[in-house]
Order: sequence, then C-alpha cells, then structure tokens
Amino acid sequence: MSLPHLSQSSPSHREKPFSHILRHLSAWLLCISFFYMIPMEFASLEWEKTSEGLWRVSNGDGTGSLFLLQYLLWMLVTLFAASLFFITGLISGFAEERYHNQGLLSGRDLVYYFSWVQFLTLAFLLPYYAIVPETEAEGGSGGWFGLIAPYIPHILMLGVALWIFRRRLPDLGFRQAKGKKWMWMIGAVGVLYLLLFFFLDALVTLPVAEFFNLELQSWREDSISQGIFQATRMGWISVLGQIALLGLIGPIAEEIVFRGLLMRGMMQKIGTTAGVILSALIFALFHTDIPFLAPLFIMGLILGGLYAVFRNLWAPILFHVVNNTVSVVVDVISKH
Repeated sequence: MSLPHLSQSSPSHREKPFSHILRHLSAWLLCISFFYMIPMEFASLEWEKTSEGLWRVSNGDGTGSLFLLQYLLWMLVTLFAASLFFITGLISGFAEERYHNQGLLSGRDLVYYFSWVQFLTLAFLLPYYAIVPETEAEGGSGGWFGLIAPYIPHILMLGVALWIFRRRLPDLGFRQAKGKKWMWMIGAVGVLYLLLFFFLDALVTLPVAEFFNLELQSWREDSISQGIFQATRMGWISVLGQIALLGLIGPIAEEIVFRGLLMRGMMQKIGTTAGVILSALIFALFHTDIPFLAPLFIMGLILGGLYAVFRNLWAPILFHVVNNTVSVVVDVISKH
C-alpha cells in the first residue's frame, strides 16, 4: 500500500511557510482591531450635566490627549496589520479564503471574516473621511455617498459573509423552513414586536434612565434621523435607499454577526443560555448608545431567543427587519 502524496493534501496539513504565520498574525490583529473599536467609541463619548440634573451623553470629538494617543496607536497597528494581511494574502494566493470553505465554521473562519470586514472598511472609508472636512467646508453634505458612508460597515459585513461563507450558509443559520414553521416564526415575531412596542419603554427604558439620571437623548438616533431628513430632501430614491440600508441590509448583517457567528460559537462553548445573554450584551455595547443600552440588551435577548428556539436565522432577521423598517417609515412620515 502506497503512502498518500503530500502534495495533494490540503494547505492546512502542510508545513506553513513564514508568510502564512504572518498572515494569521495580521488576521488576528485586524480582528482585535474590529472589536477594539467598541471601547474606543465609548471612550470618545462626552458626559454633560444638564440644568435638570440629568446626564446627557453625546458623541464627542475625541480631542483628549489620552484618547488621541490611544487612537493613534490603534490606527498605526491597524494600518500595519491591514497592509501585512493583504500582502501575505497575495503571496499565499489567499489560500485561507479558497480552501477553508467547507465543513463546520471554526474560530479561524471567524477571525478571517472580521479581518476582511475591518480591512475593507478601512479601504472604503479612509479615503472618504480624508475629504469630508473639505466637503463640509464648502457647505456640502457629502451627497448620496454621505448618506451611505455610515452604513458601509454593515454593507461589508453582509457582503463578506456571503463571500466567505457562500458554501456554508446553512451553518450560519440560513435554513429552509416549511410553511407551518414559517407561521410559527411570523406569529412569534408579531407577538414579541407588539410587546416590545407597547411595554419596552415603560418597563425598561424609562425606569433605567430614571435610576441612572440619564437624559433620553440618543446621539445615534439623532444621527440616523438627520440622515433620513437629508434623504427626504434629496428625493424618494434616497428615501428608499435609507429604508433598504436601515430596514434590510443592517438587520441582516447584524444578525449574521451577532447570532449566526458569535452566538452560534458561544452556544457550542458555553451553552445556549449563556450564549444568548453574552451575545445580547455584545450587541448592546456594539451600538455605543448609553441611554438605550438596557432596551438594546432586551432586544438582543429577544433576537437571541428567537434564534435559539427556531434554530433558524430568518426568525431574528424577520424581527429585526420589522423593528427597523417601522421605525424608519415612521421617521420618514414625520419629516413630511
């Protein structure tokens, strides 16, 4: 019996050259860089005491010396990792992306997913934000790309997932469901949305804000509302674009990340209950919206619960789409 030819084995079973080691290192750095943006955004928030004695939290300009030093180090490491990631990818022929595309998702798959999202986000947004100050100085608003720019990360999160996991979408939770199961999912989404719509503010949002003396003013919601207002001034095509970005692309992208990737991996390691709770916490922190952390956490629990019960990513996606689309449509109507 002859031995198998080593030259026919997959790249994962060969001895890795130094360029592969560097690529794995750069992928990890980019992945860490992606999640490190969360504490950085929290660090940039500004707290102000109002005349009513409430804390108003706004998105600051990050001019503090400590924050600027942190941001500079983060940017240098990220740019170095991005350059190394792409160069070593060219050297290896992007072997990880080409060969690791079958079977169950692994931790390495997640690392390369987030590294690609971070790399492409930098590639798209750095040139844009480099010219934004000049555009604003001229009195412009950035045009249609200015409306899209805040949602570039979500577009990339969705696009990279459909590319890297193109042959493993069922492993993300995109599973077919028969008519009866669809009815159960739609019914559960409808009931939970109505409960959220009528009781969330009274039972969670207001009591938590009152307990911590927080002013219920969200810089994130104000930014979204401002973008919708600008879209209404530009025409109905821009409005439809905002509805698609906020009501469809954003929810699908976030559900892939928080439920299809993170929560699924956590469920395998620490169990379903802990996976739902921890993924909901990361989901809330990801939005960096202090006054609405509690309701965002509750929403994360609902989304995670839907995924845990139905084992189908379409259930939380449907809830997320309904919630966001209704909010956007109501905001659009209020602008007219």
